[in-house]
Amino acid sequence: MAADGFACFAKVRSTRQPAPAILRADASGVSVELLEGEAGVAPGQACALYSGIGEDARVYGGGFILRSEREAAAEAALKGLLQSVVAA
Repeated sequence: MAADGFACFAKVRSTRQPAPAILRADASGVSVELLEGEAGVAPGQACALYSGIGEDARVYGGGFILRSEREAAAEAALKGLLQSVVAA
């Protein structure tokens, strides 16, 4: 696998189309970055990897999500929202 990862498409919701993603693997494990983001990703959910979108797409593989991370900007927005709810 290239140092900058493997471009593919990932799906974490059965009702949505696969979205652009980067698959990375190193000594600490395997990770999938959803390039367009996805709300509500949680441990235990499945993640399937595809060659593209549509009927001709091939399934590369998949697994179960162990943990999810938010981008710094998303994390800050969520903290601000939670603080405003608590203050109200």
